[in-house]
Amino acid sequence: MWVWRREIMTSNNNNGLTQKEMMVLMMDGQEKINDRIDLLHEKVNQKMSRQELSGWMVAVSAFVVIINQLM
Repeated sequence: MWVWRREIMTSNNNNGLTQKEMMVLMMDGQEKINDRIDLLHEKVNQKMSRQELSGWMVAVSAFVVIINQLM
């Protein structure tokens, strides 16, 4: 059983890369994912939401009603 565990631990299933190289590749991939998420957040935050649009419509409508009552 000990021989079997040693073979598993020393087997090379990582395409010839060391653990450090694999970690660097993984961190690069994570940075790309984070950049993409940041880009998507910026796109979403630039657009006006339905709630914001509805709020502005209510505010303008209330302003129009007040002006109409004064005249």
